[in-house]
Amino acid sequence: METQQAEQGLEALIKSKALSESDQFVIAAWTRQVMFHGPESLSIDPKWADHELYEDWKGYRSSSFSIAGRIIYRIEDKVVKVKVARITNDHNYKRSK
Repeated sequence: METQQAEQGLEALIKSKALSESDQFVIAAWTRQVMFHGPESLSIDPKWADHELYEDWKGYRSSSFSIAGRIIYRIEDKVVKVKVARITNDHNYKRSK
C-alpha cells in the first residue's frame, strides 16, 4: 500500500527518468518480497540494507533499492500492512511538511 503522496512522487521520478527501468524492477521485487514473505524478511535480507529510522522519521524504516535510492515505509497495526511514505532516488531523508 502506498500513500497517495508516495505514488505521486514515484510517478514523477519515472516521468522525469530519474528512476531507471532497473530501479523500477528492483522496487517491484521489493514489493513482491513484502507481499509474499512479509516486511520482516527485509531486515534479514542484506541486499535491502533495511533499517529503522529516527528523529522526524521515527516509526519508519528504510530499504535500499540502489546505491542512493530508498523506499521509506512503516508497518501499521502489527498486520502485514506496509505503507510506503516515499521513494527517493537520492538518499534524501528530508521530510516535507
